[in-house]
Amino acid sequence: MIMAKAYKITSDPFFVNGSVTETGANTYTQQEISLPLDSLNQEGILVHAVYFESSSPELVPGLSSRVNLQVTATSKAALVGANDANLIAQRTLVTSGGAAEFSGPHVIDFIGQDAPYQETDNLMIVATDNVFFAIQCANQGAAKQGTFRMVCSRVKLDAAAYAALVTNELTS
Repeated sequence: MIMAKAYKITSDPFFVNGSVTETGANTYTQQEISLPLDSLNQEGILVHAVYFESSSPELVPGLSSRVNLQVTATSKAALVGANDANLIAQRTLVTSGGAAEFSGPHVIDFIGQDAPYQETDNLMIVATDNVFFAIQCANQGAAKQGTFRMVCSRVKLDAAAYAALVTNELTS
């Protein structure tokens, strides 16, 4: 039995890049990133991989300091967890401090990756024409910044898949 596919890849992989700087130390800050979509033709973006770079967390004696980054398919008011259906990728850099010794930074990836992507890697399909890149740090003395590179392909969605994805993204 052959199963119908809800989408067909219509482009070679390309990059979507973005950057964000906290508006103040330890402040959730989000940047909207436009995607090159043709929504009239039910086009979506298939995300193959997301790569992150950011400022390193400061070394703070006696505290765990963090730099948190996330890419989501919808606007968020705060960092989200793994149970959020619109989370595309997330990275946390952690430095733990004792009285005079430090450990880290340690990298905690949720969905993001360091390995080279494969075209068969599918993190999510985005049907609306933007994604949102956010940063929030903890126990930092100054605002931090981050960048991301998302590897994507354009896809043509069938009517049912397009309607379901758009409805999910607009009601989340």
